[in-house]
Amino acid sequence: MSLTTKYDIDQLMQEWRINGFVVFEDLIPLEKIDRIREAWIPIRNRDIQRQGEHPIRGFRRYNVRVPFERPFVDPAIFEHPALVAFLERALGPDYVWSHFDSNIPLPGTDYQQWHRDGQVALFPDIKTPAISVGVKFPLVDTSEENGSFEVLPSTQYITDEDLLTDLDAVFGAGANRHGQYYPIRLNLKKGSLWVQDGRAFHRGTPNRSAEPRDELCMAFSAPWLFSRWQHEYTEGHLPRDLWESLSDHAKQVLRWQRLKE
Repeated sequence: MSLTTKYDIDQLMQEWRINGFVVFEDLIPLEKIDRIREAWIPIRNRDIQRQGEHPIRGFRRYNVRVPFERPFVDPAIFEHPALVAFLERALGPDYVWSHFDSNIPLPGTDYQQWHRDGQVALFPDIKTPAISVGVKFPLVDTSEENGSFEVLPSTQYITDEDLLTDLDAVFGAGANRHGQYYPIRLNLKKGSLWVQDGRAFHRGTPNRSAEPRDELCMAFSAPWLFSRWQHEYTEGHLPRDLWESLSDHAKQVLRWQRLKE
């Protein structure tokens, strides 16, 4: 079975249009994930120490920027033929990689509030197709013990402004859910990858384990979407030798990134 036929892109697109997320099971070899995690741990630990115990996402819940360098920028992952085929249909053939960050709940974190990511709508009260997505892969198995994500399917279609101010009041905060809502818990195996429309309501859950739950997130968007991070971050950060090793398509996807001198 080829890399392109292992995944049914037509079926995944139907799931995407309905649910607002899809999962690619077993897309990344485990030995590759382990190499990435080994390189990631010291970067993560340094930035966690810098941010302190109360970062912007809540007690012991961290977002750390991922460097645009090896082994994190890996064509075997972001240029996987099935993922490329999916993103071209979800965002258009000229999509671009905007930024690279992470989700890291440490042991002792609690529930996040229900929320959305990024720009919700281009026009008030008008639902549009996705203009940006998070392509995420955990570096460990995720479970209800270590704080896997909860997502409410199909909520990417909601444009009612009165529902967006306090979602915890609608769905219930923490473990105290109320109303007839049925979130999906994304307990993913290491090596799997999922694509999320950030407009779908979701939240992180408590990490009751003894280890961090690291997940890296590659953010892709339509090429005309304004990126504040790209606008403000001007330092060269993509190694030239990595750039020169890439295919023409990979260079197109990474064309917003700035090369090191």
